[in-house]
Amino acid sequence: MRRALVLASVALFGLVAPPATARDGSASRGKALARATCARCHGIGSRGVSPMPEAPAFRTLARRFPIDDLADILVEGVERRHPAMPAFQLDPSYADDLTAYLKTLRR
Repeated sequence: MRRALVLASVALFGLVAPPATARDGSASRGKALARATCARCHGIGSRGVSPMPEAPAFRTLARRFPIDDLADILVEGVERRHPAMPAFQLDPSYADDLTAYLKTLRR
């Protein structure tokens, strides 16, 4: 259940890029990715609410779920869990960037 919620909560991505050679992401690129693909529904910053009440804020997700496992989950792909969220699969570099950004929201 927790895995499904985490997966569904960050599912507004449909990005594919060349494979990353390293698994250390960039928080600044992750924030830009979240702003471009998630902010329509999710609150992506350290404050504020989500534009769509059903979509949890990223800071909530970052504090409630094991972010260390999230990159691999995002690369494997996420099935559609909510009508407003598409199924998606991220390239490893995007997944690493997004999880690096989520880790900054734990503070």
